[in-house]
Amino acid sequence: MPPSLLRRFAAVARSAGSASDIQPYLAAERASWLSPSDTLSILMIIGGDIVQRAVAQLAGSGPFTPYWHFTPVAFSFGWLAYSVSALTSALGDGQLMPPPDCPIQVVNARTGYQRQNASWVLGRLFRDHEKRRMKGGSLTVAFYRTARDEREPGVPVHDWVYWSGVFVILAQLAISVIPGALHGNWIVLVVTVGGTLLALIASGLPQWREEKYLERKINPKKGPEIVCLTRGNGSTFVMVVVSETGIRLEALAGGHDGRSRSTAAMMTVLCLGWIVLLLTVEGLEGDAWYLLAIGGLGMAQNIVAAGAERGASAHGFHFEPFSEDRDVVEKGKVMATLMAAEERQPGVGLALLKLFFPGDLRLDEQKYWDEKKLEKVEREALTRKAAKDTGVGKSGVAAEFTARPKATQIPVQDKIPGDAVHEVSSAQATNDAVDRQGPN
Repeated sequence: MPPSLLRRFAAVARSAGSASDIQPYLAAERASWLSPSDTLSILMIIGGDIVQRAVAQLAGSGPFTPYWHFTPVAFSFGWLAYSVSALTSALGDGQLMPPPDCPIQVVNARTGYQRQNASWVLGRLFRDHEKRRMKGGSLTVAFYRTARDEREPGVPVHDWVYWSGVFVILAQLAISVIPGALHGNWIVLVVTVGGTLLALIASGLPQWREEKYLERKINPKKGPEIVCLTRGNGSTFVMVVVSETGIRLEALAGGHDGRSRSTAAMMTVLCLGWIVLLLTVEGLEGDAWYLLAIGGLGMAQNIVAAGAERGASAHGFHFEPFSEDRDVVEKGKVMATLMAAEERQPGVGLALLKLFFPGDLRLDEQKYWDEKKLEKVEREALTRKAAKDTGVGKSGVAAEFTARPKATQIPVQDKIPGDAVHEVSSAQATNDAVDRQGPN
């Protein structure tokens, strides 16, 4: 080593002074590690977005009353930050549920109407099923039908995510008793009980359930609702839900635009409660590691609950048993898959056609879909006719249309409105002209 560098190191060592000069700093660090109460105060103001998604996952699980429902989201460090943000939302747009984190299109197979999904739970339903059913490179269409049993739509079943929340809450209370039992410090128990009560009250407000499920039921007299969920053009998965009972998914996708004064008032009170709890934590002397363990355990539960993959019933949607062989359509090509989906459930392929193929079609493809459009018009005409005839129900009309041979079908022109006939005739004339000209 050069002499100049040695002289420089020696000068630094002399200026550092004796070891006694750093003793106050070491003592402060030791005190911080023995009782990290200042660290607790900082941790109390982070992670609010995680808490919101955890509550959204478990909201409405029950048991519940008209004024409150039990939602097992544990007390954690993020609750103070969330309470401030929830108060801002309650006084602003009135929303408690977070915006969807899985953007999807919702397509009505009867009308072909498309809308951007605004429901958080509907986006999570699609996300979790996409992971399970998507087979890879080509388009996959999976069909689901709502179950007709004793399970109430919009009431989730209790899965492992629910019970893990219950277990963590009980474990937190058990840990908080230890410092009081050992040397009489019951402040940790007071903070834990207070934080748990504030968390359960905030996550159990009725507006959570109202926003999540909206309670718009399907009218059996209007027939089943057929809705397609997909990420849009370029996506490789479509989830088709045929609902004869339960919640109207198309209405649910529209989101919730209601406000509640009681929710805003309750959020104000809860926000003040969390501030009081923060001041209590700031004044804690000793045994802060117990509270750090309790908050860390709660944060772990919040993270797991916020991102966990769950079944349809845990989201509040109850489907009939699913069969890969019967309920999955995948033909290797997008157009072939849409055609097979149309044969599986009339209207599905037609509704998705413009989404996946917004441009011009080949001649044979156009001919196929024109035939399907005419069949759809005939079905709708027969349904309207049956509605006027009290002696024939919808099921009878469907059976009659299915059983009727093609040669005896009612001429389509007799059932199509004038504009529709002109539109179909123009398309057919164009196709005939192309046929005559031959391939390019």
